[in-house]
Amino acid sequence: MAAEFLSPVGTSYQIDRLLSEAHNEIVFCAPVLKLNESIILRFQQADQRNVRITLLFGKERNQTRGQRWYKDFKNLRILYHDKLNTFLFRNEKEMILTSMGLSDLSGSLHRDMGILISKLRDRKAYEDGIYEQELLIEHAEEVFAGANYIKPVDTARPDEIIRDMPYLNYFGIEDRVLVNGKVKAPSGKFYIPEMEFYNDGTIKFQGFKKTRQRHGEWVFYTYEGFVREVVIYENGSYVDKIYCDYENPAKPISKYYLLFGIGNSVKKLYEKNISELYFNSSIEEYTGFDKTKLFYHTERFMKKRSIFDQPETFKEMVDQVYTALYE
Repeated sequence: MAAEFLSPVGTSYQIDRLLSEAHNEIVFCAPVLKLNESIILRFQQADQRNVRITLLFGKERNQTRGQRWYKDFKNLRILYHDKLNTFLFRNEKEMILTSMGLSDLSGSLHRDMGILISKLRDRKAYEDGIYEQELLIEHAEEVFAGANYIKPVDTARPDEIIRDMPYLNYFGIEDRVLVNGKVKAPSGKFYIPEMEFYNDGTIKFQGFKKTRQRHGEWVFYTYEGFVREVVIYENGSYVDKIYCDYENPAKPISKYYLLFGIGNSVKKLYEKNISELYFNSSIEEYTGFDKTKLFYHTERFMKKRSIFDQPETFKEMVDQVYTALYE
């Protein structure tokens, strides 16, 4: 079973449920910023649970003028994008694409319908939706940010990023020395490192910029820590996208991407600096004697059981995951 069609009543119910069941993140894209009182109440409840809320609106820039409901929110970020013309709502598990605005959840004014996409049932569609949302957010203008909302602009210092960024050998970077905020590649060209995190410290994406534009491979991760997709840019222009499908044996995932996901999971589970983690690294060096937590986390994400046979290094762990998925 994949996407689910929603009637007007079903759309209203599922939007309310999506808000109520969010544990980590809520992202709402709505061209018109008119919110039903029940939506505001759900946002307040989510804010009290320390759920990170992103509200992206379009059409007119001054729609927030005269509104004060959001002033005391600590985990809310409001953004404006003049090209937004879609209602798209999600939490960390589900996404709703609909014509229903946020001012009429009863469906009494219009016969709005929708589509519910579940990460569990249709991961690719869900992840593709996240990717499009993130493109909008990346180029949006910030209107409001609560006190607890981590702003990437405030934390994106090249010296801090390059100190913590893992897998530099893969990206062709030989050392962590910065020259005017840039690292030098073997080609002699200089690049700006960039990395953003989820609210628990897990890497959200990483890559490099050339002359302020994305260049080369940019790795995007799921909230669980594993690689979702790798997008290839050439001087800021999109070239290609490699989607990591963990359920399709006909499209094997690179062992590098499996390593990146396992390493990022170490960061998530053990709060360790993984800047030097690579294939030949000892697992216990990062997990201590509690390796089973990492094994269980990986098996649960891969939807496999009994994958591991006492691996000592991350290369052995990656090899065993690869065997379980494709051999």
